Formats: sequence, C-alpha cells, structure tokens
Amino acid sequence: MLCGKFYILLQVFSPLIVVIFLCPGVNAAPSEQSFPEISFKVFNTFIEQNFSSKISLATVLMLLFTLNENTDLLNLHQRQQNPQLKGIERRVDLSAWIKSLAREIQLQTTETKFKTLFKKYDVLKSLPDAEVVNVLGTKLNGLADVLGLKAYGNNGKLIKKLQPISKNAIQPILVICPPLFNCSDKKCNGRSILQLTDKDDVPHVTLLKGSEIFENVTVLSGYCANCQTHYFSDHETYKDLPSNSRKRVYLHNAKYLKIGQSLYVDRIFSNAVMNGIYSFHASTAAYAEFWTNSYGKVNAFKIQRRQIWHTFIQESIRILSQASNILFEVSDNSSIQDLTHDAFAILGEQGGIRLANKHGCSECTQEYKSVADWVPPANDAAAVLETQKGVVKMVVMDGIVMGPTHCAFDNCTGALANAHGHGESFCKVHRTQFQNCCRVRDCTNNRVQGTQACQQHRNEWHKYTQSRTASSLAGVRRMLNHPNENYEWHGERLTNDQPHDEEAPEPAKKNYFSPSRFYCVETICAPCGVVIAWTKFAKSESPTNILRFLTATYPTEATRPDYVCIDKACQVLRTSIQNGTWDEWSKTTRIIVDSYHYVNHRVKDWLCRVFCNPAPLDGSAPNLVIEAETKYGEKYLKRAFNTQACEQLNGWIGGFESILKRMTIDNFNWFLHVMLFYHTRNVLDKIKEREEKKNENHELSDDGDDDDM
Repeated sequence: MLCGKFYILLQVFSPLIVVIFLCPGVNAAPSEQSFPEISFKVFNTFIEQNFSSKISLATVLMLLFTLNENTDLLNLHQRQQNPQLKGIERRVDLSAWIKSLAREIQLQTTETKFKTLFKKYDVLKSLPDAEVVNVLGTKLNGLADVLGLKAYGNNGKLIKKLQPISKNAIQPILVICPPLFNCSDKKCNGRSILQLTDKDDVPHVTLLKGSEIFENVTVLSGYCANCQTHYFSDHETYKDLPSNSRKRVYLHNAKYLKIGQSLYVDRIFSNAVMNGIYSFHASTAAYAEFWTNSYGKVNAFKIQRRQIWHTFIQESIRILSQASNILFEVSDNSSIQDLTHDAFAILGEQGGIRLANKHGCSECTQEYKSVADWVPPANDAAAVLETQKGVVKMVVMDGIVMGPTHCAFDNCTGALANAHGHGESFCKVHRTQFQNCCRVRDCTNNRVQGTQACQQHRNEWHKYTQSRTASSLAGVRRMLNHPNENYEWHGERLTNDQPHDEEAPEPAKKNYFSPSRFYCVETICAPCGVVIAWTKFAKSESPTNILRFLTATYPTEATRPDYVCIDKACQVLRTSIQNGTWDEWSKTTRIIVDSYHYVNHRVKDWLCRVFCNPAPLDGSAPNLVIEAETKYGEKYLKRAFNTQACEQLNGWIGGFESILKRMTIDNFNWFLHVMLFYHTRNVLDKIKEREEKKNENHELSDDGDDDDM
C-alpha cells in the first residue's frame, strides 16, 4: 500500500524533480579565501632561515603581498609541479611562472633591497643571472608553502584551486580625528589639542575611501583648553566674540570630509566626484547611481544624490579657497543652501576666474607689430595704434541661452521663495506682497484656495495647469515628432530669440503663474580657451549689458585687452559710440566680430566691414594677421587668434544645460563657477604640457644640429 502511494507521488512530482535537477545550482564556493592563518613564529623562522638578517619589514611585506596577490600564477606554477597526465606531463620543480615572478622582483627592486633577499652562503656575486632567478624562485616557492598557499596536497592531488586572498582580516582600525596636533591660534603658542569626544559617547560612522567601504569607524574631535577652539577632521570652530556665535573654518588639508549624519569620505573619493561630474557632464544623481552600481551593491550600500552634492560642495570650497590662498569661514552649522550661497559670495569673485589672472600664452598673445609681415602689392599698410607695446592681447565674448529661474515679478531677479521652485513663482518679498491675491497681472481679487487665480481668471489657471500636465507626455511626443514640426498639442511659448545685432522686445507677462528665467550666460575667454569671467543676463544679450560686463571685468585702462571679439561687435560698437563709453575704450581697445559672423554680415553692414573685420588682408591690422609657412616653404596669411574660442566653450557648457536649468540661483552660480574653474585649470595644464613638449622637441633639434657640426 505504501509503495503504491509512493509510486503515485513519484508520478505527480517527477516533472518537478526533473526541472530541479536541470536548474543550475548555486555556486557555494567563495570568491575569496581567507588570509593565511599561520603563527608569526613560523613565518619569522622562515624569514630568518632564508633571507638576510638586514632585510627590512617593507621588503618582507612586499614578498608577502606579492604572493597573496598572484594566486593565479601560483595555481599555474603548482599545476606543473603536480603532473596529472602520466606519460604526457613531467614534474617541474621551478616552472617558468615562478621564475618570471622572481625576475620581476629583481627588476623592480633596488639593488640594496634585492641583496637582502639572499643569505651570505648564497654567494650572490658569483652566480649567473639565471641561477640568481632560480634561487629566488625556490625561496618564493617555499614561502608559498609556509603560508599555506597550496592548491595540491603532498600526494599530488588537487585540494582546491587558490582563490584571491581576502584582506578583511588585515583591514586597519581607522580613527577619524583632527589633522592638526597644535592649536592654530597664535595666542596659544602651539598648545596641544585635547580630546573633546566623551569616551562613553564615541560616534561610529561609515567611511568611503576611494572605492572601499569601512563600517564602524571611530570619530574623535579635540579642543584647545586655552581658547576653546574645537577641532574636527575637516574644520575647526571658534567663538566669535563680537557676534557671540561660533564660526566654522574649513581646512585645506583635511583628510576626510563629512558629507552626511554618519558618512565620511576621503579626498580620493571627493576628487573623483569632482572629476567625474566635470569630465562626463554628470549630475549628482547620475554619479550616485554610477558609484552605487560599481562599488556599493557588492556591500549592500547605496549612496544618495544629496550626499554626492554635499561632497561636491565640500571639495570645491577647499579647492577654490586654496587657489585663492584664503581660509573659508562661515557661521557654524550653516544649512547647505546658505553654505552654497556664501561659497559663491566669498569665492566666486563675481564670476571672475582667478586662475586666468595675468595669463598670456602664445595662443592668446602675439608680439606687437607696427607693420604687417606681408602685404599684397595692391595695398598699402595702414596706420596703426601709435602706442608701442610688447605684446597684443585678445579676448573673445559670447553668450549661451540658459539660466536658472527667478522671481516672476517685473524687473526682479530674486531667488524663489521655495528653494526647489515647485509651485512658486515669487521671491520672498513679492510672495509676502501678493499674499492671497490672484497671480494674473493687475488683478486684485483673492485667489481660489488651491489655485493661483481668482474665480474670474479660473479658465486661465486651468489652461496653464493643463499645459504643464501635458508636458509629462513630452518623451512620447518627441518620438512622434520630426524636426521643426509643430502640432496642436504644443503649448504656446513666448520666445526671446534675438537676431544677430538687434535687441528683442521683452513680451509682457499676462500672469505670474510661473517663474521667469535668466536669458543667458555670458562668458569672456582667451583665444586659447582659458575662461576669464562669466555672468548672467536676465532679459537679453544687449549691447548695454555687454558693455557693463566688459567695464566690470576690466575697470582700468591697464587691464584692458587690445581686441575684444564678439559676434555682436557691430551693435556693441554703435551703442558704445552713442552712450559715450567709446571715448574711454577707444584709447586701448578695438572691438571686432568673430570670423563666422563676419562672413555672413560684412556685405550689408559698412560699419562691420570697415571697423570690425577680424582679419583684414590690407595690412590695416598687422597684429590680427600673421604670416605662416607650409611644410613646402610656401608663405600664407592666417588669423593670429582663434575667434571661435567662446563658441567652443559654449558647446562644452551646453553639456550641463539639463543639470543647470533645474538648479536654484545659488546652486547654479556655484556649480557653473566651479566647473569653469576646473575647465580653466585643465586648459592651463594642457597648454603647459604642449609648451614642455615643444621645448623638448626644440632641445632635441638643437642636439641634432650640434651632432651634425
């Protein structure tokens, strides 16, 4: 009876059993094996018996970790030591694998250290190189056996393939503490720093070191018993007597940065965040996802977007304050919003890039010439500026249409009252002023609860909300659309696109339902790509705004460039003549149009053709056109400066548009300023590399000439 029931059950579940057996099993074998568990006495005895008594701890550890990190090579070596195919394979005591490792140790170790790997009786000097490698290979083989790094038993049978060695057992016990050991206040005469953290209330945090995650890391703080300054890993605080409040000073030499309630990172991690965002035009959310997917998931750790943003702020403040040679100081426990605002106010230099100060490479400056190198016979060299100068300098200007949102009220560019801008279109001042009034222009009725309009204008509000809701389908619509096609589902947009040198009238707003947006970012850069300054224009890239920006950037005659190149040069020149500013600028500077716009504009604009030509071939501007020579010795004329530098810069800035347009004004200002700082630093590094390479080639050429002589 029992057998019959078992037979029935077997018939029922046999398909399931087959499926179970067909499913791939879970590999239970660990991907790592534990660190060698041998006593120090055994290890020490082997070292004493096989190596010089003068061998250093560093050399011993180098050998230990060399074997631990090359388990695949040991597997290959030990397989040849233990032949498995009789009659086909033969035993090899010292395989080519272990000899190669010994040879690399010889090549990558100094002669003094290498000698300590042998005993006196090894008679190192009398041995040929091949025998030296064999002796060292034998020692490495023996050390691997002592460490228990054996894939095969004494009987020649495979025990288990060696796996990568886990470092968990040898991880250091990390303590985050202040980097200073003396009080920084001169009045304290270098007093020692005492521990502030209560021994019964020591915090434990998570620390990210590069790509590694350390849990339960101790954090300690200190204080000076004399001045009561408190010292932490990344900052110090002191009591400001006039305000009776504590101030925070950010340390340039901080080793670890606090980016969350219980999360710290090292400077390798924070530097990687900065370079990742810069190089890949990545948002903080994208970088957080990248890091979590690459390193966090293995340890079931997820880093948040806001923590990456904190890292960006903390690291960038230190980089820019160090470049400015100042200590960044703010009120203690400032919010991240206030910290970002203060960072730009203190370190932003109103958009000026400090690294560009006094920069003058061969790409953005030219030696002054009173006459052209070569002028066609049909033309005569024209008069030039009478002032003799050593070098001629040009800057290039241009704008890119992008910017953060700001208060919708007329002529107000204040930050929105709601930090994230959700559902808010006014700054704090105008939100208080309007209170419950309808947001339709010139309407004084009270709003209907839950809306921004009164009963009379409810249809306008409904139309506005519907157009915003419909935007959620933008992704699908983009898939359906062809370029430059418009459909009935597209909402009406008030554009402010401007012709080449005409000012666009600002369309009057019918309501204040949505915030306004800054029109563009204007930049000044050198022809080599070094960014000099930047600013935002609220309404338009007008000649008046451009002239104001130039005056703010170059307040004195001594600082002004010889040429300013901008696509609206014609209109800027007209406006400057009309408002009288040209009387000052004409003493030092000429305004010219860039090469692209000159080609399209010279035919119809006499002023542009005569006064704004970026490369006249009649000799009238000898410092804008230089003589060059082909490899065949043929002479030709070329532009002395790259007038498209700002266009190229704007193409790079445009990569951040999707990130920047969602930012608040303070975040926008600081983020863009930091990215332009990093961009300038990278451009300067590339220029330096080119100059060094050019000098090296020149020296090699000179050496070749000397050899010929």
